[in-house]
Amino acid sequence: MANAGQRRHRRYEVHDVHGALLFRTQVKVRNLSVSGLALETPERLQLGRTYAIRLAGDDDAVDVSGTIRWCRLASARAANGGEPQAVYEAGLAFEGVFSEMAKGLLGFLEHHVVLAPHQRLTGRFRAEALRPAELEARYGFEVLKLSLSGMLVRTTLEASLGDSFPLELSLRDGVVPLLGRVAFFQRDDAVKGEVATKLGLEFVDVSESVRGTLAKFIASELEAGPGDAGHAGEAEGAT
Repeated sequence: MANAGQRRHRRYEVHDVHGALLFRTQVKVRNLSVSGLALETPERLQLGRTYAIRLAGDDDAVDVSGTIRWCRLASARAANGGEPQAVYEAGLAFEGVFSEMAKGLLGFLEHHVVLAPHQRLTGRFRAEALRPAELEARYGFEVLKLSLSGMLVRTTLEASLGDSFPLELSLRDGVVPLLGRVAFFQRDDAVKGEVATKLGLEFVDVSESVRGTLAKFIASELEAGPGDAGHAGEAEGAT
């Protein structure tokens, strides 16, 4: 992200502007049961956070969600002779085990797990037949500073430089879909008992219609208001 002397657009401090980041990562399911699963992931997952996951075989799939109960660093493997990449193992406990979702999961397990006649479907089973899955979670954020090219937000998502996320920015006239790339991060004070992070997000591939919506919001809500703070916020991460 450009420094204070190179920024393309004027920045504004904002209040009561929020949105959501969509976190996605591909995982490998190691084993599963009717109550949860163990998975392998390149990202450290947050304890107590709810994630959605689609379990897919060759010709069927089931959507489930659950809470991360444990997560640990398993290894740091080198990929294609490059830098070592972290590999984490995590345990996810399903939500709604007595719901309609559980019935669909049970049918999925019965279709993909081979059991001897005397066995019951109550244990934990290996998942070689399943395809790699995508784990998803939504993280709310508060916008601290906003410009036409990016924003500084506070969120509980722990991200790394260069990470990209689809995001939804809630403005007065509706929700604006964007893609944001992390150009700055800093640990912040706790938010409702969770560790918070300040992320400087650079907007990527912004359409003309979305840029027009952002410009209209800035012109109507910020530039003309008594709290105009376009000169403020020369600190880290604003764009």
